[in-house]
Amino acid sequence: MKFTILRLLTHSELGMFHEYRRQGKEGAKQRAINFDWDVVDQVFPAAKDADIIDIACARLEDESTVITVASRLKRQHKNWRLEGDCPTTSYYSFVEPGAMFAMIVDAGTTPAKASWVVLPVYHAARAAILNHGESARLGQSAMIALYDDEGAHCQAVLAEHFPQLFKEAKAVSVTPQSKVYASDGYDDVAPDPLGLFKILARAGHSLPSAVADLVDNSLSHKASEIDITFPNPNVGGRWMCIRDDGEGMTPEGLRNAMKIGHQRDYGDADLGKFGYGLKGAAWSQADRLTVVSKAAGHKTDVQTWDKDHLATTRRWELLNDPVAPKYAAAVEIGDSGTAVLLTQMRPTMAPAKGKAESPYAQELATIKAHLELVFHRYLEGKVPGRAKVIIRLNGEPLRPNNPMGHPLTKVLNERRIELPEQAPDKVPVLSVRAYITPNEAEFDEFIKSLPPLEQRVERERLTLNGRANDAQGFYFYRLDRLIKWGGWEDLFAKDEHTKLLRVAVDFDRLAEEQLQVDISKQLIRLPFAVADILKDYLKVPRATARSRYDKKSADTASTAGSKRGASGTSGAGGPATPGGGGTATPSTSDGQPFGGTSPSSVPRKDKAALRLVSTGSVPWERKNGFGGEHVEVTPQVPSLVALVQVIEKDVDAKAALSEFLRVLETAGVPDLLMDKP
Repeated sequence: MKFTILRLLTHSELGMFHEYRRQGKEGAKQRAINFDWDVVDQVFPAAKDADIIDIACARLEDESTVITVASRLKRQHKNWRLEGDCPTTSYYSFVEPGAMFAMIVDAGTTPAKASWVVLPVYHAARAAILNHGESARLGQSAMIALYDDEGAHCQAVLAEHFPQLFKEAKAVSVTPQSKVYASDGYDDVAPDPLGLFKILARAGHSLPSAVADLVDNSLSHKASEIDITFPNPNVGGRWMCIRDDGEGMTPEGLRNAMKIGHQRDYGDADLGKFGYGLKGAAWSQADRLTVVSKAAGHKTDVQTWDKDHLATTRRWELLNDPVAPKYAAAVEIGDSGTAVLLTQMRPTMAPAKGKAESPYAQELATIKAHLELVFHRYLEGKVPGRAKVIIRLNGEPLRPNNPMGHPLTKVLNERRIELPEQAPDKVPVLSVRAYITPNEAEFDEFIKSLPPLEQRVERERLTLNGRANDAQGFYFYRLDRLIKWGGWEDLFAKDEHTKLLRVAVDFDRLAEEQLQVDISKQLIRLPFAVADILKDYLKVPRATARSRYDKKSADTASTAGSKRGASGTSGAGGPATPGGGGTATPSTSDGQPFGGTSPSSVPRKDKAALRLVSTGSVPWERKNGFGGEHVEVTPQVPSLVALVQVIEKDVDAKAALSEFLRVLETAGVPDLLMDKP
């Protein structure tokens, strides 16, 4: 029961250290560190029936001296507190708000045994922990507990910097598989083949995401053309083939690729990670997986995993039967390449949407939309070092759908975030760039000359076949492949007024560990320190997005009657808005853009009403109702409330104040007043 506990200390807790009091910094009289209820319940299951939990705590008395103090967690009305030890030495003169409390505790003994340390705000260990995905939940909770290997990175960092307190975990030696296979008389308790098949078949893949994972394999083997065959299941049954012209595999390489969890060396541009994607993606959709592959200069090899065979033999035994004649054309490859054939496919569990199209037509449409989005850079030929990739679905080439690629999109300047290096000369970097997509009025003006059906298609591509509000947020690209999109990773809530903002976050294999990329390669965790940097960077883009959203009524009037061909083109500074109504956002010297629209370009509303309301989470909020536009002023800023009361009967003054508040909205001042990014 080993847990790693992390907390960023606040001013009220630092009175625990005598040196903080001697410096005259103490405000409250608290002499303990707060422990959150949920953390105590997680780490100490018996806490629900106790008011005090005894802990033998080892800590530093000075830089080299370790002492053990009998301490205790004591239940409070709202939380727990770690009491019984107030360090008196000058060693802790560095403590200040933001210092990190890190504890590793073994809760399986009585009393519990723990070691803790306080890391200064400037300490390398603090930075290493906060720049790793294990710290992600500190953005939502004041204290987090990581069970066992969930905190492996933190444990290693603490052991490196404070070996006198924290013992380095013993490394487990990895025995080569060849030695295991060569041993005689070894009782190898292998997992049940049928049971493991069923587990992996429920790994959470949808049909589109499974196909994308199989396309990843083709791209990793340097394919330039990929053909996906998915015929109508009502004619010949339900099956699929993904065939490429990549490097292919030798017979030995194919056999290794069919192993679950096979470990190999991955190249810098390799989209694979865990040795799971081929099997997990295929088994999530089909009971029979056949792979045909040929490397240049080698013979073609065929290997098959069959669920029925696994069930009958209960052995991990591959089949090498030739491909049935009905699939021969689909798996035929040239000098080199690979064909992944899925047969005995299970019917989709996704409910049909409406009756206008058949379930099969809907499946084709979702696969097409998914692949056009996640591989848009490959389809556009924008992946450094490789030519444009052609992906065909039933013979039809896919068309890239760049979520930031609309001609009217405003491109803001890039921000690079360096993470702590894992090895010399290998610095993980996140490249972040914000984009402001066109508002509804601009988009409607842009597509108005198209036929109705084409207008619908273009609108669906812009909204990614969903609600525009859900398309806002981060777009995470791993090696130029989109793996996750939409939403703000708990940094912000989705907001109608920021729905035009999309933020691309690019990373490569060097950053995978810090971002905690999971086995599906679809989920990541933002390190706590990275989250803070992103919040700061996004202040201006969020304000710019609000400004463009609020301009939609004015843009409708200014662009009425203009021609679609004059909607604006991309210049050296980025795309322009329709009718010349906007220009590329200027940037500061450090690469960050200034706020969007000038006050003169903001639409003026006549005599907007000001109303005082008793509650609200922001200083003021602009709303539209049946009576027109009005501004609701909340008690958040008392001086603003007083001003509204003074000018209550002056209509012109109220209108002027409303317009002034509009300028502040454009600059993002309401969030700044609330200390929000």
